[in-house]
Amino acid sequence: MKEAQLTAAKIVKFVLEGNNLNKVLQKYSNEHKINPKDLSQIKDLVFGTLRSYGKTKFIIKNLVKKQPTNLLILALIHVALFQLISNRSNSYTVVDQAVSASNMVNRRHTAFTNGVLRNFLRKKIKIFKEIEKNEEAKYSYQAWWINQIKKEYPKSWKDILDIGNSHPALIIRINLKKISINGYIRKIEEKNIEHIVLGNEAILIKNPIPLDSLPGFYEGEVSIQDYGAQLASHLLDLKKNYSVLDACAAPGGKACHMTEIEEIKLTAVEVDKQRVQKIIENLNRLGHSFKVINAEIKTGNSWWDKKLFDRILLDAPCTASGIVRRHIDIKWLRRANDLNYFHEKQFELLRASWELLKSKGKLLYVTCSIFEIENRLVIDRFLNDEKTANEIKIKFPKNVNVDDNQLLPSLFHDGLFYALLQKK
Repeated sequence: MKEAQLTAAKIVKFVLEGNNLNKVLQKYSNEHKINPKDLSQIKDLVFGTLRSYGKTKFIIKNLVKKQPTNLLILALIHVALFQLISNRSNSYTVVDQAVSASNMVNRRHTAFTNGVLRNFLRKKIKIFKEIEKNEEAKYSYQAWWINQIKKEYPKSWKDILDIGNSHPALIIRINLKKISINGYIRKIEEKNIEHIVLGNEAILIKNPIPLDSLPGFYEGEVSIQDYGAQLASHLLDLKKNYSVLDACAAPGGKACHMTEIEEIKLTAVEVDKQRVQKIIENLNRLGHSFKVINAEIKTGNSWWDKKLFDRILLDAPCTASGIVRRHIDIKWLRRANDLNYFHEKQFELLRASWELLKSKGKLLYVTCSIFEIENRLVIDRFLNDEKTANEIKIKFPKNVNVDDNQLLPSLFHDGLFYALLQKK
C-alpha cells in the first residue's frame, strides 16, 4: 500500500502545483511503466484525495500549527487522511503504511506524519462536527466557487455541488454506421451488462466496466460520451451533404458523432497540435473520414477557403465547471478571475465563427460550464452586438434536467450549456 500511497501523493502534489491531472497521470504512467492493476489503485487514491481535498485541507489546518515545507509529505498526509475518512482500509494499516512511505521520502518527517494521522483518529468525531460548519470543507470546493453556485442556483446549489463530487456514470454512444442500437443492446444483454437506454444513441451502463469488457469498443462500434454532449449533433439539425464546421473539435467526440448520424461534409478545426492527434485516433478507431485542420479560429481565419458553412458547432473552451466529477482537479486549479478570461475568449470565438456561416445557417454554441458569465451572458452580449443573429428555442428531451438552456448536472448528464443561433 505504501508504494501506491507515495505515488498517489506525488501525482496530487503535481496537480496542486497547477498541473493538469490527466497529463500528469499519462506522463507518470508512461515514465514509470505502472501495471494496470496498480494504476487503478493509484487513480482511486488520487481522485478520492482531490475530491475530498477541502476536507483534508481543513483537517490539517486544525491539527497542525506549522505545515511542513516538504510538499510531498503534505500530499502524502492528504492521501492518508482521505483513506481514513472514507474507511477504504483498516486505520492502523493506513497509518502504518503512510509512516513507512514518509520514511522513504525523508526520515525526519516520519514522527510528524504519524502524529498528525493518529491525532486525527483521536479527534475525528469533534473534527467532523467542525467540518459541517465550514462550507469549503463540507462541500470540498473553493469558497468563491461555492458562493458563485449559491448565487446563480439558490434552489439547487447543494445538489450541483454534491453531484460534482460523485462518480460519473459510464455512458456510451452507439456508432450507427457500424451497428444499430438494438443490435448493440443484444450484445450487452448477452453479457448480462445492466443498462438504461437514454435516447437516440445513448446508453447508460449501470455498473462501470473496463473498456476491455465493453463489447465492440476497439472495433469502433461504441464510444464513451456523456448523454448531454451527445445532444449537440441532434440539436444542429444536420441534413445530407451539408457543409459543417466543428470549430473547436478536440477530442473529436462530437465531430465523430455528427458523421455517424448524417452524411455531411465535415471540417474539424483544433488549435492544439497534440489534441489534433486525439481527433485522428478517434476517427481512425471509429472508421470515419473527415478533414482535420490544426489552426486557430480567430478573426480573418487564414486557414479558411472562403466557402461558407451550413452548420457550425462551437464547443467553446471554458472553466469546465459542469464536468468536475470527470475532471476533479478543475475544482482546485480554477481561479475566480478565470471566468472573465473565458468570457472574452468565448465571445471572440463566437464572432470569428459567425463570419464563416451561410445566411439561414445555424450555429450551436456549447460549453461544459455552469457559470452564467460563460453561457447566457456571452450569448446575450453577442445578440446585442450582432444584428444578423437570432436565437432559436431549443426543445430538449424530457429526461434532461435543464433550466434556460443550461443543463444542470444529473445522473444522466453533465452540466452543459447550449444556445442555437441562426443567421438572417
